[in-house]
Order: sequence, then C-alpha cells, then structure tokens
Amino acid sequence: MRLIVARHGETLFNAQGRFSGQLDIPLSNLGQRQAEALGLWLAQTSVDVIVSSDLERARATAQAIARHHGLPVEEDVDLREIAFGEWEGKTYDEVMARDEALVERWKADPTRHAPPGGETVAQLHQRVVRALERWQGCCPEGTVVWAAHGGVIEVLLCHVLGVDLSRRWDFRHDNAATTEIQIGGSAGASVVHMNETRHLLF
Repeated sequence: MRLIVARHGETLFNAQGRFSGQLDIPLSNLGQRQAEALGLWLAQTSVDVIVSSDLERARATAQAIARHHGLPVEEDVDLREIAFGEWEGKTYDEVMARDEALVERWKADPTRHAPPGGETVAQLHQRVVRALERWQGCCPEGTVVWAAHGGVIEVLLCHVLGVDLSRRWDFRHDNAATTEIQIGGSAGASVVHMNETRHLLF
C-alpha cells in the first residue's frame, strides 16, 4: 500500500499554540488556503481511497483533496488526534501553571501518563495501528490518503520505523504537509518522503 498522510491545515488553536486534541476546531482562513493548495498538489496523483479523521479540520482537508478525484471521504475515528482531556483549549504555559508536576511526568513518559481525562500515547498508538491494519487490508496494492493530525503522524512514523514512541517529537509535521510511506513487500515499510511542503509556497 502506498500511504500518503496529510496533516490538516492550520487552525486558530495551532496559530495560538493551544492543545487542540479532540476539540472540533475548524480550519482558519490560512488553513483553508493550505488545504486547497494540498488538493491541487495531489490532483495529479492516482488515489484509490481518501480517509479522514472525523474531526472537522481533517475532514475539510480531506474534502479539498477528494474534489479533484471524484471520491467520497471515508471517516475513521481511529485517526483522531490524541485526547488531551482537560488540557484541550489551553496553552502550554496555562497547563504548566495548573498541572506542572503532571506535565513533567507526561513529558518523561507519555506512554503511561495522560492529561486528566485524556489518552496516553500508548492508547493513541493502538488506534493508529488498528487503522493502518484496516486500510492496508482494504487496499493492499492501492494508494490511500489519510487526512489526520500531528500526533497520529508522529506515532505512525515511530511504528513503521520501529523506533520507541519517545522519539515521536523527532519528526516534523507542518500543517497541510504530506508524508508518504510504502507499506508491504520485502522491505516491510519505507518512508518515501516526510513533511513535504513545497505546495504551500504561496
């Protein structure tokens, strides 16, 4: 399977440095332009399936891609961003002011520690692997596009490259950038490109 993963376009929470998590934040005006540019970038790519997180910012990004291919957007709740619980909508400084000790534990080992009411990175990893297996099973020889979120992309890359989840922040993923992974065959999985943004030069 050829998997092209696009991060959604920018939201106001992205611009303000707020934890978005699973809050259903729409694209900003810039994010809408980014999604349109992404759609045009992928218009010449043969695509078999377009899948989106069920959150609006990803769905709007997927729709901007889908209109060039005459394909429906399939929604997959497993592609949602990690849940940040009570931290959602807050900046890092605001979270540190109220939960400094927990933030430090979370940064040290987010596979075991989660924000109040949120998910661990290990739980996100379970969801991402489940989605990967599902769509590879549906389209093993085809091209699948995911419109997803930064956390999903980080964990996916850790998974396919066989590196520890603590390395997830090593991977950059700008809004409306694409990462392409070839999955299957003798190599198992290989990253073709990462954080492609040349289509956003406007």
